[in-house]
Amino acid sequence: MTTFDWAGRPGFDAWGNLSAGLRTEILAAGQAGWQVVFDEIATYNQTWRPLRPVLMDKVWLEELYALSDRMLQLLFDCCRRRASTAGELRKLLGIPDGRVEFLDDSEPLAEHLLMSGRPDILLTDGVPKFVEFNVGSDVGSVWDSEKVSARFLELFRTTGLVDQLPVEAPVSAVDRRYAAIRETLGLPPGARLTMVFRTDGEYPESHDPEKLVELLQPFVVRGRENGYDMDVQPVDWLTLSEDEHLVGRGRRVEAILRLFVCSEMPPTVGLQAIKDALQAGTAALFTSAASWLISNKLVFAWLWEDAADLPAEDAALVRAHLPRTRMLTRELQDSVLAEREELVLKPADEFGGSGVVVGREATPEEWTALIEHGVAEGLHLVQDYSRPDRMTMDFVHLETGAHEGAEVPFSIGPYSFARQGAGCYVRIGSQGEGEVLNLKRNVHVTGSLLLGGA
Repeated sequence: MTTFDWAGRPGFDAWGNLSAGLRTEILAAGQAGWQVVFDEIATYNQTWRPLRPVLMDKVWLEELYALSDRMLQLLFDCCRRRASTAGELRKLLGIPDGRVEFLDDSEPLAEHLLMSGRPDILLTDGVPKFVEFNVGSDVGSVWDSEKVSARFLELFRTTGLVDQLPVEAPVSAVDRRYAAIRETLGLPPGARLTMVFRTDGEYPESHDPEKLVELLQPFVVRGRENGYDMDVQPVDWLTLSEDEHLVGRGRRVEAILRLFVCSEMPPTVGLQAIKDALQAGTAALFTSAASWLISNKLVFAWLWEDAADLPAEDAALVRAHLPRTRMLTRELQDSVLAEREELVLKPADEFGGSGVVVGREATPEEWTALIEHGVAEGLHLVQDYSRPDRMTMDFVHLETGAHEGAEVPFSIGPYSFARQGAGCYVRIGSQGEGEVLNLKRNVHVTGSLLLGGA
């Protein structure tokens, strides 16, 4: 990797570098067009919407893609130093047999597990800090983040803003994912592909499968444009035919784009049908359930343990961009209690910010109770606190149309498909909700536009 001066070359958002007049014009366009931009976008804040995109430097994002890919490789190598199969890795991670659906314990740990990923990155004084790395096809908001970027770009074009501020959308993560599916599964042109989702999660509209199928139709259209015979179905619509093929509403299901986390799933006919078809070899998953194991945050702690033995450049990368992460043990308890304001508590195998507690946001009494619970339960981590940089964002109130500006935290998720960077997921905090950007804190999903390449 090339050395990049992250602190000296901030590139996440150029908003503060624009003239006051141009900022006013952009916000006016956003005020007029936000309803179109966010129409049918699955977001978790029911009160406010951002009025503008994030304005990223294109070279900066390309460097972030490269950094993310190297971190992904280091995490994977860390797993392979300890295990050669999915089953060996599962046991080392303390995951009970049967918790991860569709997992074949004999599956080798190989590069095919790295075909889809998205880290969650904070910036601290401009320096990227990896606080989570989601590996597998269930990485979220690919379609929504791309759609928001495309709509903001169209808004800039129709209002003439691109004449003053040349911008472009990031490389399509949607198309890159379709290419990665073809490469991973070896699918010919015209192959049948079914996007499958769960109906028991927190994703907006997930409890209304008919509605979500309708919302996902543009994704299906895009799949057909990429050469697939495509449809979308919830797990619960799937059954197994007499010849052991998956069928959903009369249509055979062969290759599955898995849009769901494959753990703690309720037993259903559809779930069992997928298992049986995989066992029979009549269906294939993108991606294998084994990829989900690499997302476990215990791997972060392993990589920190290994850092001293890595080549100097990789060791420096880990120490600069991965906050020190340790398994929470009884031996660490006293020091962890004393260092509350410098630590973050995390469950090892949750995702999306679930269960994360920033020590300085908890009272000493709350922290003590949480640490005692984490020690007793096991499989919890403590990570050194990295203060997230803030960005200035303007919001519009959904009901009143009121305009409000705020300094809010954010996280960045550059997508990777077939080891190529594409798109960028941006999660923005809500006013007064603290630093943990999880679903329960009314986060915003928005898109980005790139400067410097148009």
